[in-house]
Amino acid sequence: MPARYDTALISKISKDPNTGFLHAKNVPIARVGVFPYRTVNDDVVMEAKLPTELLSDSTVESAKSKPITDDHPPQLVTADNSKELMKGFTAENAHVDGDMVKVDMTITDADLIKKIGDGKEELSIGFTTEVVPAQGEYQGVHYDSVQKNIQINHVAVVDKGRAGHSVRITGDSAEMVVVKEKGESMETTKVMLDGANVTVAVSDADQVAKSNTDLASLKKQLADAQAKVKDLQAQIEEAQGKADKADKLKKQADEAQAKADAADKQIEELQSKLKIYEGDGLDKMIEAKLALEKDAKPFLGDSYDFKGKTDKEIKIAVIKAIDDSFDAKDKSNDYINAFFDAVKVNKPVTIGANAKPKADAQDPAAEALAARYSLANKRGEN
Repeated sequence: MPARYDTALISKISKDPNTGFLHAKNVPIARVGVFPYRTVNDDVVMEAKLPTELLSDSTVESAKSKPITDDHPPQLVTADNSKELMKGFTAENAHVDGDMVKVDMTITDADLIKKIGDGKEELSIGFTTEVVPAQGEYQGVHYDSVQKNIQINHVAVVDKGRAGHSVRITGDSAEMVVVKEKGESMETTKVMLDGANVTVAVSDADQVAKSNTDLASLKKQLADAQAKVKDLQAQIEEAQGKADKADKLKKQADEAQAKADAADKQIEELQSKLKIYEGDGLDKMIEAKLALEKDAKPFLGDSYDFKGKTDKEIKIAVIKAIDDSFDAKDKSNDYINAFFDAVKVNKPVTIGANAKPKADAQDPAAEALAARYSLANKRGEN
């Protein structure tokens, strides 16, 4: 497996008053992302450290109790060369924090401690990995291959590391990687800007790095905002569904209440009718019905079928026998009753085509009624 070197800042530094050793707590030594690597042919390729690989239990475990070196040595650190290369060691508390691997560390070499004090503070992991060709994008940055089975061998203190200033001893937030270009007449560097390699003057590299960081931040903000909009839309649709359901339930409740009210009204009417049949109510009802038929028969004749007719229907039939243009629509019961009472005091006559109902001289309503009609009623008796 090829060796790789990535970079990370040292934070929360303290010096042991007895030994002079430098202690740093919760140091980020590696982070997920897409990083440029120079090949043996001096080409630059983009390799991805995906969360499933860098943050795996195996990789995090490999960060425990590992040597710390001053810059990267030309070979991996082993028991055979550790006396010369090892300047300190990582602790046993390597862990995942967000998109980073962090661990405590102790630096024991006096020269390296001084260099750190003078500003040499970025970290870079030395590790072995299987580089698998795979095209894709991570956080908007294109990559050509993926690093798998990452095993950390050592952590180097360097002047500038691959993982950017966010992976350093004291902490910062630069997000870009710079690769020096060979054979250029002016001092330029190749930088990563929005997932693409661009060549800029060295003096502009920091500004481009900040722009790259700002762009990544804006993309994340946009993605977060879009996610919130999608979530709010889902909440609105859910609330609308609940409102529609509530409206449907209310409609069903209103319909049920209307049916209940109608049933109550029907029960009330039936109870009222039942009272008629109690005591002498039935006899009175029969007498009233016979009296009505007796009053109506002179106008309707023997052929009229009273069976099944209501009082109101009989009275309207009598009125129409006098005036066939009479329209009972929208007429109240009181109106029908008064009209019928005015009609029944006049017996129908058969004295000619121009005859009118006879009026009771003592009844003004009857006189007015008699005056309204010009056609004789030829049905019934005088």
